[in-house]
Amino acid sequence: MPLVNEKDLLLPALEEGRAVGAFNANNMEMVQAFIWAAEEVSKELGEPVDLIIQVSPGAAKYAGWSMAAGMVKIAASETDIRVALNLDHATEIDQVKKALEAGFTAVLFDGSSLPFEENIRLTRQVVEMCHSRGVPVEAELGKIPRIEDYFSQSEIAYLRSLPAAEAVRIIRERAGKSVEELMAKPEDVEYFVKKTGCDFLAAAFGSIHGIWDDIWPIRLDRLIAIQERMRIPLVSHGSSGILMTPKDAERKGIKLLKGEGTLLDAIKTGGVTKVNVATALSIAFIDGFIEAWRANPSEKDFRKFGSAARDRVKEKVKEYMRLFAGKVE
Repeated sequence: MPLVNEKDLLLPALEEGRAVGAFNANNMEMVQAFIWAAEEVSKELGEPVDLIIQVSPGAAKYAGWSMAAGMVKIAASETDIRVALNLDHATEIDQVKKALEAGFTAVLFDGSSLPFEENIRLTRQVVEMCHSRGVPVEAELGKIPRIEDYFSQSEIAYLRSLPAAEAVRIIRERAGKSVEELMAKPEDVEYFVKKTGCDFLAAAFGSIHGIWDDIWPIRLDRLIAIQERMRIPLVSHGSSGILMTPKDAERKGIKLLKGEGTLLDAIKTGGVTKVNVATALSIAFIDGFIEAWRANPSEKDFRKFGSAARDRVKEKVKEYMRLFAGKVE
């Protein structure tokens, strides 16, 4: 079917206490993996699973805006899955214009690095531009840091080698206070949404971009406080690194501190309705490709490696989709 408006996916999900996965595509294989995962999970659950495919300005520059959007449009036209196409992390008005021209059905404008009032001014400009075309806007408030803001590449490699509980302990010691200070304040969320008219909000609630595995707890108490001030679909960024369920925390030996929670908690009680996933899928693709090549290094048809990578991504996406639908404990 044709691409759908992201609003038609997220507003019902908010009322039903579930989330829609927003997965970043960087090539054809990943687009296919997302569609096929949604089709398979829909059959498995006996109910339709919606899908948001995201293209970043970097991916659009790599492939070309028409090519990047075109792949998603073609894939969407060949399935019964409802698919929205979102521009992920635009930081320039020109990027938004290009996305609208290419037929994107949602836009994330990220002015979180700007002074508060400047973020409001530019976000409002994007909202007016997009709403005139019937396209909803996601905005960002607070600061969602990167793991690289706190650790060098060699330190990150070392952290990846540690048991999850030990890695979390070290990250808490070095980054915990800073991450908390960067979170969105409930009173700022209310003011920001009213001033900008944005449709969805990525309000920082303690996640960190670029964590390599689902080990990091988020601040559920902050999400609940935000929802009490402003009922709006919230968006989770840095989702690849967030603990998925309380059972995962127990299994990995990670103790949740007061006010903390997991991704499942954020969806069920915190108003998180759109969940962005990028890093985990990139790693899954790379691992699948390398594993297939190592198993047959004399193979010259790289499509065979690409299909193995695609399958790895598809299975990872299916895990997330079950979680977002509330079908795990």
